[in-house]
Amino acid sequence: MKEKVSQIATIFSAFTMAACCLGPLILIPLGLTGFAGALAIYSIKYRFMLIVLTLILLIYSFYMVYGRKGRRKSSIIGLWITTFLVLGMFLYMFSVEGYL
Repeated sequence: MKEKVSQIATIFSAFTMAACCLGPLILIPLGLTGFAGALAIYSIKYRFMLIVLTLILLIYSFYMVYGRKGRRKSSIIGLWITTFLVLGMFLYMFSVEGYL
């Protein structure tokens, strides 16, 4: 259960970190333009802290899955799906900003 909570927290912090670029893409078609703008301003202001938090939560998720003896296949699959989602958000954010 702790593995799932840490993976969900990792995805949430990664989305918040990439909200300046990814948020408007998702929220504007839903009619949440004001919320998309507020989320973009918030994420730019605290981006470095959110990047560090995302990486810490991802490392914690790996510890929760691989650091214990009784790991389940569903936890491993969920962890790798989370890792690919987070890496995709990192790549999207960096490519939109022109770093890649």
